[in-house]
Amino acid sequence: MDLDIFKAIKKENKFLKRFNIIMIFLAVILPLTMYLTGVKTLFYYLYLLIIEGLILIAILNKLNSTKIKYNCINNRLKFKTGILTKESMLFCDKIILVHTEKMEEEMEIIIVSTVNFKNKNLKPVLKGFYKRFPKLQKELDIIRKTEEEEQIYYYQIIRRGGLRKYLLLDCIYKNCVKAVYTSECIENIKIARGQTLV
Repeated sequence: MDLDIFKAIKKENKFLKRFNIIMIFLAVILPLTMYLTGVKTLFYYLYLLIIEGLILIAILNKLNSTKIKYNCINNRLKFKTGILTKESMLFCDKIILVHTEKMEEEMEIIIVSTVNFKNKNLKPVLKGFYKRFPKLQKELDIIRKTEEEEQIYYYQIIRRGGLRKYLLLDCIYKNCVKAVYTSECIENIKIARGQTLV
C-alpha cells in the first residue's frame, strides 16, 4: 500500500460496507430464490440454513475484527475492541512501555502498565511474556533499574481494530508521556501521524 493512514482507513471502511452489503444481499436472495423455484425438500432447507448461518458468522467475524472505540479523558485511557469484549481502562501515567508487532491490519499493540485496576484483560508479566517478546525484557530491565521499588508489571495486547489501531496508538502516544516507546512502535506512530506511508 502506498497510502497515508487516513486514506487507508477510508478505503477499509468502504471495503467493510461493500462486504456487508454483499453478505446481506446473499442472505436475502438465497431464500428468495428457493421460494421462487418452489424447492421444498428438507435437504435444501438444511443446506440453506447452514449457508445463512455461515453468512451471519462471516458478518459478525468481520465486525468483531475491525471494531474499536477509545477515548482518553482525565488521565484515563478507555478502549473497547471487538463486539463482545468489555471496555478496558488504563491510567496514562501508569503505562511504562508501549510496543507494536507486525504492521497494517495485523498490527498488535502491547501495553505494559504498573497498575491493574478495573481491567480484567491485563495479565501479569511472567516468563512466557519474555519468551514471546524477548526485546521487551531488555526494555523492562532498563526501566526496573530506574525504579526505587520492585514493581509488578501487567500487559495487554490489542489485536482487533483494523487500521484504526493506528489512531489509538497515536492517542496513546499523545497522552502517555511517561511511557517508553520501542523503535517498532515509533515507526507505527509515524505511520499514524502521516509521516510515513503505509
